Amino acid sequence: MGSRWTKKALEELALEERRRIGVDLHEPLDLTRLTDEWGIRVYGLSDLAAHGCSQAALEYFGSAGAGKWSAALVPAGTGCFILVNSSHTPQRRRSNIAHEMGHLLLEHEFSGVLVSDGGCRNLDPAMKVKEQEAHDLSAELLIPKSAAIKAAFDNLADDEVAQRFDVSIEFARMRMNASGARKIATRSRAKRR
Repeated sequence: MGSRWTKKALEELALEERRRIGVDLHEPLDLTRLTDEWGIRVYGLSDLAAHGCSQAALEYFGSAGAGKWSAALVPAGTGCFILVNSSHTPQRRRSNIAHEMGHLLLEHEFSGVLVSDGGCRNLDPAMKVKEQEAHDLSAELLIPKSAAIKAAFDNLADDEVAQRFDVSIEFARMRMNASGARKIATRSRAKRR
């Protein structure tokens, strides 16, 4: 099963969402505005203690098991909410929330809780497509391709891109490479010579 969303369509959707919440192309995505716009509440794993989650589970996912689970889009009545691993860095949580919002914005249908990261390693082909689409949309939301290209023309290093868009250095590096931004800037400079 192929993707129903092209890269171009994902770029346009991300830009539309940024415009909807009044966030400029070259500034960090305001995830609170985005989730509020869609009526999505975000809770940290630590918030579950008040709702009966065992201390052992909280400690496990906050330490030794922190890499096994990042976020989930949880159905609740006719809506849903996002649950994120509170032990992750703020930048990783931003990426996780953007990913889960990607599923929501793409209107992906699921039969239950959708768990990101460790819970999504052995997926059926249709689910792999949905995960890739959500990944690609979250990347566009956090660092739009045109903003990545401008950053490449401005000769920004990965750490500078990360700081500008409030993402991890690893995410910035991935985005600058996956978007082809640096290749585009290099080729353009070569043509001008």
